[in-house]
Amino acid sequence: MANLICSCFVLLLLLSGCGWNDTPTRQNDFIPLTSIVITAVSPAIDSSHTIAAGTSTKLTATGHYSGQFTRDITDQVVWSSASPAVAAFKYSTTPNKGRVSGATAGSAALTATVGTISSPGFTLTVSGATISELKVAPASLTFAKGLSNQFAATGTFSDTTTQDLTFDSAWLSSDVTVATVSDDLASKGFARALAKGTAAFTATFASKSGTAAVTVTEPVLQSIAVTPASPSALSISTVSFTAIGSYSDGTTPDITAQVVWNSSSTARATVIGGVAKTLTQGTTSISASLDGVTGSTNLRVTGGDLTGITVSPSAPKLARGTVSRIIATGIFSNATTRDLTGVVEWSSSDSAKAAVTSTGSTLAWLNAVDNTPLTTITAKSGSITGTSALTVVSPTVQSIAVSPPSLALPVGSSGRYTLTATFSDSTTQDVTANSTWETGNSGIASVGNDDSDMANKGRVSGVASGSATITARYGGKFVTAPVTVTARSLQTLSVSTLPTGFIAGTRVAFTATANYFDGTSMDVTESTTWTLDKPYVAMLTDSQNQPGQVVAVDSGSATLTATFGSKTQTTTITVP
Repeated sequence: MANLICSCFVLLLLLSGCGWNDTPTRQNDFIPLTSIVITAVSPAIDSSHTIAAGTSTKLTATGHYSGQFTRDITDQVVWSSASPAVAAFKYSTTPNKGRVSGATAGSAALTATVGTISSPGFTLTVSGATISELKVAPASLTFAKGLSNQFAATGTFSDTTTQDLTFDSAWLSSDVTVATVSDDLASKGFARALAKGTAAFTATFASKSGTAAVTVTEPVLQSIAVTPASPSALSISTVSFTAIGSYSDGTTPDITAQVVWNSSSTARATVIGGVAKTLTQGTTSISASLDGVTGSTNLRVTGGDLTGITVSPSAPKLARGTVSRIIATGIFSNATTRDLTGVVEWSSSDSAKAAVTSTGSTLAWLNAVDNTPLTTITAKSGSITGTSALTVVSPTVQSIAVSPPSLALPVGSSGRYTLTATFSDSTTQDVTANSTWETGNSGIASVGNDDSDMANKGRVSGVASGSATITARYGGKFVTAPVTVTARSLQTLSVSTLPTGFIAGTRVAFTATANYFDGTSMDVTESTTWTLDKPYVAMLTDSQNQPGQVVAVDSGSATLTATFGSKTQTTTITVP
């Protein structure tokens, strides 16, 4: 063990002393620089050590460290020429440090030095050959808007030698609005496609020129990002995905409607138009493809597999022309139950007698259209069904009653009135959603009366201090109830605690209680704004129709925030 520790320590010292931070010339006492070797980047030049007058070539300096390792130290050495009138180093900055330029015919000894270590002389010959032909490669290129490409210029000389003249040539584009080609010392011949069209690139050296034909096409799709990334979702639910395309011109449009969507496991989830319908527990890959490019993300389905559905009420008896809430509850393999009202398929055995209207959220309304001794209402998901037996009758309304008899509300809070009708057959029915509601003073209290939002009919909200009368009408009858609104000073807001056993698929109804300085308290769950920061750990079921109701989705922790008036309360939700 001691030997192992010692070896590791020595290795760390060696690495730290030999340029671990990409600085090969730093002084060290362990593996010193012992020699430097110069080579030419171009194999042809490296074998002949010859360039034509007026041209240049890039040299590389390789440092040798006591025979232990080598490293490129081109940018760290000091370059020098014994005959600068023949060949000289004109450039002192990256990426052209080490580039030597030939001036006149002759020979020059070139040296690379670091401290006291110098390379053996690299003798460069500069010939008097003249340029006879210049070619640009590629000679023609089609590339998409936003893409780039490197062009090269090669010269053929009077002595039949060839040489890379990309750096030494002058570059020009015939149409810089279509495509540009760089003549900058750091990026000679580097081209960018800017707009659809055609252009010609010209490279010129001495008396010769070469050209390349360039065609720029529409931008092309390079990648697809599917969001949300790696979400979790409960079984028998929906998840909406978005496909964002990254194109060669830097644009990132939403291409959700253009891609072909696919789920790697249709037993786990299916996906159409970016909307995935989850089926059973497990993981599937959701992918989006277009023009040969594919992006994907994993979808984890939790909450157990659906084993049964119950519909409530199971045997309702409704007066003709009325509506009533109907709820589908799923039973799952992990011993949890949850509301599936908004995601099941509803049907009626006789739609002329009764029908179900689903809002697509957590609400569905059972419509008693016409008299019928029995109509079967079915909720279905896949092969699993649940039923309810509805009877529709036509009794006359005998009386109506509102409850509670009165409401006392703090400003900014709300409460509910419920209207119950007693019929000639001695039956009673909640007709809150079927009634007409009005307030005697909307400046003091408002009341829900929107037929498109029947769940909030009879809900009274305190607006300002004072008294108002709420009137409910149904079946040619009406009843009134008072509401008193007072301004109270809010002291604290408290939220109920999370129960144990909060596993994926479990639903918990949190309550918010406002505590006032006058010592009174009130349930303000419906008037509270609820938010959750991590919807793939836990999600709010329906902030409008089921405020405060949370369902566990996947393991982790999330923060539930309740805001009422000037107070905010947070609760940490942990799903094991």
